[in-house]
Amino acid sequence: MPEKKYGWNGWKMPILHPNDPDFCEIGCPICVPARKGNKVAKFFANIEMAVTFGGCWWGRARRRKYGVNPDQPVSLKVAGAPHDLRNGKG
Repeated sequence: MPEKKYGWNGWKMPILHPNDPDFCEIGCPICVPARKGNKVAKFFANIEMAVTFGGCWWGRARRRKYGVNPDQPVSLKVAGAPHDLRNGKG
């Protein structure tokens, strides 16, 4: 299955698809750097989590699919983990 691509390096959000957990996982310009350890992105992700009571639409969809908050990495043992995480590349 090919990896989804989002326009403008993730800045073009899939507004018409609010239940797309893959946008949060591979395309979100806030969540992806926050999971990689960027302190500024973590700061903004924490503000977003507090203001929206749990994250944006895509972060909530990611939590429903993978069972973790948008700012936390997915465990390699999760059955629905993206292809590159299960192969050890993530």
